Amino acid sequence: MNFVKCCSSGVSISKIQIALSLFLTILISLCLIGCSDEVRLPSAKQLAEFERAGPILPTVDVDRLIRAKIGGAPLPGEVLEITMPTILQVVTAEEIDGTKSFAPYACRISESGTIMLPVVGEIEAAEKTLAEIESAIIDAYYPKYATTRPSVFVRLSEQVEQPLFTVIGLVNRPGNFPYPQDARYNVMQAVGFAGGLDKNTDPRYATVYRLKPDGTIVSATFGIVKTKEHSRLSDALSILIKPGDIVAIEHTPRTRTNHFLESMFNVNFGAYFPFWQ
Repeated sequence: MNFVKCCSSGVSISKIQIALSLFLTILISLCLIGCSDEVRLPSAKQLAEFERAGPILPTVDVDRLIRAKIGGAPLPGEVLEITMPTILQVVTAEEIDGTKSFAPYACRISESGTIMLPVVGEIEAAEKTLAEIESAIIDAYYPKYATTRPSVFVRLSEQVEQPLFTVIGLVNRPGNFPYPQDARYNVMQAVGFAGGLDKNTDPRYATVYRLKPDGTIVSATFGIVKTKEHSRLSDALSILIKPGDIVAIEHTPRTRTNHFLESMFNVNFGAYFPFWQ
């Protein structure tokens, strides 16, 4: 009889613990969900001051690091030095220099992303690594102009310094991104370069930091998701970022709440709540 009472008492305590844990979870969640972003968007005067600032031009060739990360693709305007058999560089037999079997050949990548080669003409070089350009040159000459596959080596002999912009914070792929001279990117596009917003924290605002001519920093915050409080996305779509800008998707009380619920409670409405062992 005592054993049965102990068992029933244990079951009752277990039920109370489960009920209490669920109650506490719901109560804490409701309290935390009530947190707002507490973000203030810029006035027209502040926005005008922000647009007058910048851009920051790079003082070092950081673009080489970017290309090394994404595969070493050269850019339009850069000069390639191509070392290949001398016989491939001539148009007539009278121009052959019999003293050299290999010689360098320099060519500049056009704005359309092509290079001009002797005999074969233009070939595509845009968005190709140096190894891929070497393969493309070999394919252009062999087997149409050469009986054996030629040996070709390509290197960058003149690089173009390209400015960057940076995206950090609650995005999927934060980092530095090239900003070509003829490009115009708005705030929403900058976020897109970084792989979009983090879905777990669900951020709704982006703050852009920019350097003024006097060395001070000016910033402006833009809504990048429609909400009841801020339904206007026109600024994020119309305001252009500038080279050197830092686009920060920063935490707000609401995103910190989302992160807390995600990491601590594993709230997925169906997952367990780790209050009791």
